Amino acid sequence: MSRPLRIAVENGWYHVLNRGIDGRQLFPDDRANEHFLELLKAMPARFDLRIHAFVLMGNHYHLQIETVKPALSRAIQWLNLSFSGWYNRLHRRRGPLFQGRFKAVLHDPQESALIINRYIHLNPVRIKRLGGHEARAGAAQRLGPAAEEVDKELVKARVEVLNSYRWSSYPAYVGKVKKPDWLSTEYIRQLFGRGPMESFRSAYRRQLEEMAGLGKWEEGWKESVKASVLHGSEKFLAGMLKELKGDRREQKGMREKERLSLEWSRIVAAIAKVWKAPWEVVSRQRGNGAVGLAYYLGQRHAGMTLRELGKCMGEVAYPAVSVAIARFQSRLKTDRSLQRRVKQIEKLLKVEM
Repeated sequence: MSRPLRIAVENGWYHVLNRGIDGRQLFPDDRANEHFLELLKAMPARFDLRIHAFVLMGNHYHLQIETVKPALSRAIQWLNLSFSGWYNRLHRRRGPLFQGRFKAVLHDPQESALIINRYIHLNPVRIKRLGGHEARAGAAQRLGPAAEEVDKELVKARVEVLNSYRWSSYPAYVGKVKKPDWLSTEYIRQLFGRGPMESFRSAYRRQLEEMAGLGKWEEGWKESVKASVLHGSEKFLAGMLKELKGDRREQKGMREKERLSLEWSRIVAAIAKVWKAPWEVVSRQRGNGAVGLAYYLGQRHAGMTLRELGKCMGEVAYPAVSVAIARFQSRLKTDRSLQRRVKQIEKLLKVEM
């Protein structure tokens, strides 16, 4: 059975979702939430993308991402692997942390950006205790004679949860906290007109509070998702469906859109030049950081997967590749000799670490 398709486009808007394996809690405490946000902070510069919204929900997360360059798969793979490595080391566990491949719906920014943005921010309210999920259908009718009074309390509780939930971009949108530099809110703001920032914040807050209180969960968009990966106007869907035809393994052109110009051969040639020895020699010397550097550059600047990188080094297992990249990054922070060599590599390849 072929893997689910990904449509990789420049300036594409995606709703990304991933869950913990077997319902595992990904964010059991503040430390886990904070570490995940540190990883999100690094993504815009690292992968040339914009993060428009996020929410961390215990056993899953939602993101709204715009890819300036078509490299969503590479970005989310890095995010998941980085968090999984940190989580597993902390909890002394092994094995996958996430439930299979992440889900991503490419959506029309003109028709769907605000819908998806609101859906993400309403997640903390869409819980069973507040009438969400399976409890939401017909909740008011099941309450009996005191329904009107209970509904008032339920509305109040929903709004309180919306405004008090910390692990979401909603507080930054409405001015409850300072907006982090890596969070992009300007596009959604423009959808409300070009008035003062305070006017936008007030209007957005009123809209979300009303939707939360009345149980308008903004879930209707799911029914109009096409081919499991697309949402938007008929014109948008027609254009994107052309990109979706055929098995991904047959779509060489689509795969190449996720690549950048750097190739493995150029990477190892540059490293050999800086180390002043053939790559065959440099790559076999333990502890010099060269292989970890090659893996890192291949992943970040050539769009290569961990498996592809492992094959370049003779069928090395992908977990070992991930570990080597992590060790390289850790060593780079303190090893001045390695830092000098990396600067030389940057000049040769015209890249930034």
